[in-house]
Amino acid sequence: MITRRRFCAASLAAAAAGVHAADAFPVRGKPITLVLPSAGGSAGDQVLRLLADKLKDEWMVPIVVDSRPGANGAIGAQFVARSAPDGHTMLLGFSALVQSEAFGIQTPYVTQTDFEPVARLNDVPLVFLTGDMGITSLADFVARARANPEQFSFGSYGAATTGHVYSSLINLKNGLSLVHVPFRGTPPLTAALLGGHVKSGVSNLDSLAHVQAGKLRALAITGSRRSPLLPDVPTFSELGYDISAGGRYWLMLPAGVAPQTVDKIRDAVLRVLKMPDVQQKMVSIGLEPASGEREDVAADMRKEIDYWKRVVQMTGIKAAP
Repeated sequence: MITRRRFCAASLAAAAAGVHAADAFPVRGKPITLVLPSAGGSAGDQVLRLLADKLKDEWMVPIVVDSRPGANGAIGAQFVARSAPDGHTMLLGFSALVQSEAFGIQTPYVTQTDFEPVARLNDVPLVFLTGDMGITSLADFVARARANPEQFSFGSYGAATTGHVYSSLINLKNGLSLVHVPFRGTPPLTAALLGGHVKSGVSNLDSLAHVQAGKLRALAITGSRRSPLLPDVPTFSELGYDISAGGRYWLMLPAGVAPQTVDKIRDAVLRVLKMPDVQQKMVSIGLEPASGEREDVAADMRKEIDYWKRVVQMTGIKAAP
């Protein structure tokens, strides 16, 4: 029979073991892996490497960025969801995590239960771009597309992505039927816009240098207010479109990590996000950095999921089986 005294002693021992396990993070000599669920060289890759550089001296262990692209982020996300919940494997979460259900995508994980959100790292403004510098506004684009539909198409950085959805919403609102041309990521989409192979596309600000150089024109941008990076570009909302959410990067852990370890990681990441040089670097690569204050990230992700269910339903877009 387990007496009350023995039960209390066992509970205290378990609690002490949990605290000790959390205090042991990071395990000396054990590398920390930051998983990038997409190809290297992107803004997300740069964000993870920035975090790694800032945290390696504090945690005194090697920190590596591991690119695991494929299946619109699902391969990398699955790897993290199934990893040991010891804090040594983290995921750069992006929009695909909150969009998969809306697109009817079957994933080997459940976003809201198989991950522990640590922090929102930054927002990723998305812009509607054209390589036709004779087009001066989104209204001008729509008028020309109506007059010469055979000359217009829109590209995206992949089927069933944010760019695909938002260009489709522009189609729907204006009664257009532009042909969709999907690419494998933002670099080939940017190249296609520069080469005139597609007339338009919604992309992130990886293309900012081309906009600033006058090779691409930004006609609208996501967000509740204009971006300081492109202050002359109106938001979609200003122009009457139901398009608000851009991209977003979160840092995620697999579910089951000890709460004390989660707090230790979160506190360190939030300190890094407040550093002026970190904020400046994020802005320089076209991102809007988070403030570094604590947020209810799980609630934020639930709102994103609801938003994408509504918006994707309007377009009827489904992921390929």
